[in-house]
Amino acid sequence: MGSDLPPNKHQEKSLRTRAQLLDAAIDSLAEVGYGGASIADITARAGVTRGAQLHHFHTRQELFAQTIGHLTERQRQALHRRLRTVPADTTAGAVLVELVLATFAGKLGRACVELYVGIANDRELRREMLRVQHDLTVELLDRCAELIGPDIPRARLDSAFWLTINLVRGATLDEMVGRDRARRKQVLADWTELAELALRRS
Repeated sequence: MGSDLPPNKHQEKSLRTRAQLLDAAIDSLAEVGYGGASIADITARAGVTRGAQLHHFHTRQELFAQTIGHLTERQRQALHRRLRTVPADTTAGAVLVELVLATFAGKLGRACVELYVGIANDRELRREMLRVQHDLTVELLDRCAELIGPDIPRARLDSAFWLTINLVRGATLDEMVGRDRARRKQVLADWTELAELALRRS
């Protein structure tokens, strides 16, 4: 017996369910970590049935394999949202820090760190994670360069960019282990000032 829904409506519902499961996987990674992000937890967060989950993802590994691209796309969307709100007079250092934070901090940043660690020993998934995250990082660097302008030597921008990436990821780990939030905020503020000096037009 076929579905009572027209084919397009059925497809829309299927895509919506799949997105709910992948969003729930991100939430689970960010809140309980890779080890705690079980199929049962993700299915419950998504609010779908076990049967619906099995229709889309038969195994936990299959689900996380698809979460890699979904998470990266959510990070890209977060970057684009922040790009639309950056004031024209934002300083170079602030542009760099704000765009990196939008992409690699918060819930998405925590989920990304958990996924990196969780799949570290899976060669195929690690390769895919590195590929899509590399593409995202290149796009992020290009957007930073566009906003900051051509007067800053690219080598100097690249250096400040990667220092910012590593600092934000370190701050994300600091957050995940429950360290002092005020200190993280101050460190980011201090680095914004230092980045401004590093990117000062000569």
